[in-house]
Formats: sequence, structure tokens, C-alpha cells
Amino acid sequence: MNLFVYGTLKDRGLIQSLLGRSLGDPSVATMPQCTTVISARGFPVIIPSENSSVEGVVWRGLTDQDFVILDKYEGCHVETPVYQRAKRKVIIDGKTEEVWVYLGTSMFIISIRKGSDERNIG
Repeated sequence: MNLFVYGTLKDRGLIQSLLGRSLGDPSVATMPQCTTVISARGFPVIIPSENSSVEGVVWRGLTDQDFVILDKYEGCHVETPVYQRAKRKVIIDGKTEEVWVYLGTSMFIISIRKGSDERNIG
């Protein structure tokens, strides 16, 4: 399985430390129709945006166990999560590919649209 990342998980040392193993070189990728905002905790979060895109990388060959670790790292299963893991399309070398990505949850996006203290960094 493949994962598009755009924040702290772009760091090879960090993701390899979390997973306890080496990964191959990531592919540079772009996710269209979204932007990033900084959460109150200081981390970037992808939210929908028609006229923007987010640059990142795709890590390849991840396992179900890797995603258990990464879901925990991203806080996907806490009471009020900021992130949810979903499949989305990215562009790599001009070709479209469907990959996993950590996106802002619906509740997080609603809070942004209601004018919370999150700030756009897109």
C-alpha cells in the first residue's frame, strides 16, 4: 500500500523510526483540489480547496501493520481526531495514482469554515 505525506512524515528518519524498518526512496507527488492549514497543535492538515494543490511524497510498500502504527501516530482513533485516513488521487510524473493520505476530519473542516484559530498555509 502507498501513502501520500505532506508534513512530518516526509522525514525519512522519522517514518523509518516509527516503522522500525528502512523504506525505499519516495516519489514526489501532487494532490490536486486541496490546501493545507496549520492545526491548533501546529501540524499541517489537508482540507478541500478547488483551486489549490499540495506537494508531498508517496511512500510505497507499506503494510497493514505500518498503517496501525501510523494511524496511532496521527491520532486517528482519539476522541476528537484531526486526521482521518482516506484514499485519494495524486499526480506522480504526470500520471494519476490512488493512494492513502491523512486528511482533515469533517469536524475539523467544519471548525475551519466557522472561523476557528486555524490558519491557511496553502
